[in-house]
This record gives sequence, C-alpha cells and structure tokens, in this order.
Amino acid sequence: METGRQHGRITKAVTRLTLVQFLEELEHTQSITIPGDEVDRLTRKFGPAVRNIGAMNRAAGGSIEIAMANIIQAARGLDVRPLGEAVEELRCPAAFTNMLGHSSAAQLTDSLAKLYLQQFQRKVERYQESSDPAEIERLRQEISQELFGA
Repeated sequence: METGRQHGRITKAVTRLTLVQFLEELEHTQSITIPGDEVDRLTRKFGPAVRNIGAMNRAAGGSIEIAMANIIQAARGLDVRPLGEAVEELRCPAAFTNMLGHSSAAQLTDSLAKLYLQQFQRKVERYQESSDPAEIERLRQEISQELFGA
C-alpha cells in the first residue's frame, strides 16, 4: 500500500496491483451491481438515463447490473482527464449540479446507456432470427428479465 500527496492533496492508501493481479481481478469481475439506493441517488443527479446503463433488477430493490466490458468500453471513450473528472463527479455530485448535461460523469452515463441499448437490440435481433428452440427460450427469458425484472 502507498499513501502520498498528489497536487497538494492527500491521497488515500492505494494497493498497487501487478499486471497479472489486475488481469485476474478483471477475469473474476464480470459485472458490477449498483444498489438501488445508489441508483436512486445517481438518477436524481444525472436524470433517468442512469436507469438505462445496465440490467435493472426490480426484485433486488432496483439495483442495476453493469457488464465490466461496458464500463471499460465507456471509459475508453473518455480521455484520461475527463475519466478522472467523471470519477470525482460521481463521488461528489453536489459540486457540479449546474453542469449535469456537460459533465464527464454524464458523458460516461450516456455512453453506458448507449452500449446497453445496443446490446439489448442485438439480443432481440438474435431472438427474432434464431431457429434453435433452446436459444429462443434462453433469449426470451433474458429479454423478459431485462424488460420486466421477472
């Protein structure tokens, strides 16, 4: 663990991972779940697009599951500086209430929502085009879960 100063402020203790440790962590973390109360807080700050960034689980209190691959792809769409800004904005949203539509966090949220919608559309297209009964049933269940949370 390391602690230190960065640009005149004290940083939290950070565990440095080796490349292999980082890749192992990515391998084991297929998705993250945002608890329902955090979804509500983010929705109040960033608007209803937050509810479209992943699969909503109404049975689990309105939590949202986001694929790690989507997070990585959305983060790649931001420059390093805006990614850092997005993290700060998500951490402390009260500081930028007036600029929600232009914030890096809003851009990240929009990017995640677009990715999720594209993936959902591809799933519906596969469902419509499939001739395999097992795949049709699996996709029907996945689509129903995503649409209705049941």
